[in-house]
Amino acid sequence: MIAPYLAVAFGGALGAVSRYATVLMAQSMWGLRFPYGTLIVNTLGSFLAGFFLTLLVGRFSAEEYWRLFFFTGFLGAFTTFSSFAAESLFLYEQGLWLKLLINVLVNNIGALMMVLAGTCIARFLLTGYLDPT
Repeated sequence: MIAPYLAVAFGGALGAVSRYATVLMAQSMWGLRFPYGTLIVNTLGSFLAGFFLTLLVGRFSAEEYWRLFFFTGFLGAFTTFSSFAAESLFLYEQGLWLKLLINVLVNNIGALMMVLAGTCIARFLLTGYLDPT
């Protein structure tokens, strides 16, 4: 069956274009002094993962194609751990220790906080209760 592959491909294309547009927007707004674009896509992607995973598991039994489209395709292409690692290496090589530390901490802690935020908001929408557990 080709349908699962098409779902991943279309989601991936949309995610990649969305990431590129987000990075360009961040660079035009804040310049190249810090990798804001990667930070935005990784934290936003984490929020979306927590939010939609909770909605799909909690209320809606989405078709497998939608899960493949969104999680494997879109979020797989939208978020980018490899860019985060490469940009961190660049900051290290430039001796920009504070920016390196901020980049590593904010990307990792921010991603965890955003997936929790997405989960909490989705649970609230489903149940009416704001419970982080």
